[in-house]
Amino acid sequence: MSRVVIAVLFVITCVAAAQKASDSPSQAGLLIWEPPTLEFPDTLPRATIPQVMIATVRVANMPIVLEETALNDVQTRLRADMGHRGDASEALGWLCFYGTDANGRWALWLESSEMGGGTVDGFALQRLDRDAKPDRRCRMVRKDDGGVELPIPLRLGLTETQVRKSLGRPTVRYRSTVIFDHEHEETIHNEPFTASNTVAIALRSGVVWAIQVWKTTSN
Repeated sequence: MSRVVIAVLFVITCVAAAQKASDSPSQAGLLIWEPPTLEFPDTLPRATIPQVMIATVRVANMPIVLEETALNDVQTRLRADMGHRGDASEALGWLCFYGTDANGRWALWLESSEMGGGTVDGFALQRLDRDAKPDRRCRMVRKDDGGVELPIPLRLGLTETQVRKSLGRPTVRYRSTVIFDHEHEETIHNEPFTASNTVAIALRSGVVWAIQVWKTTSN
């Protein structure tokens, strides 16, 4: 079942094939607003990562737990504009943020898919090209605000070797994207569920250009 869930999330992400934010150099110079699209294979092999990798993220000192923290709560606390596209199974809401670090500018999208039920169930963190311009609806996060913090030593600008030291051998590599996929079964209210956690990393010139994370629990 979780294979289907992941496939649905991929479709949701890829709906914006002509979107303004992408890891493709040809999209440079456009306004940044919608979440980016990474390159994925049509299907994924069996999950290979033994444990959940990323289930939380911290933005401007606000702790966010995937599948638990409501996107509306983040919007209210961080005073961000809400984006939305699609309907029913293709519905996706997001908040856009941007800032700078020692290696340049970045953008972050906190996402809530139809499977998330209003909670943040995924996010994308991406380096920005020099001529890319964040949309006015994206909120700036300054270093003094706390920036963006992941629960593991993973960040933009790492080499693939450094990524593997943190996450291990990827489940699959597709073109410039390496994908790490985890699954496990659990029981909730006496019913069986499949929990999955996927981390996809886009490489450019041998270093991490974008990171996308999803966490889903389905029966």
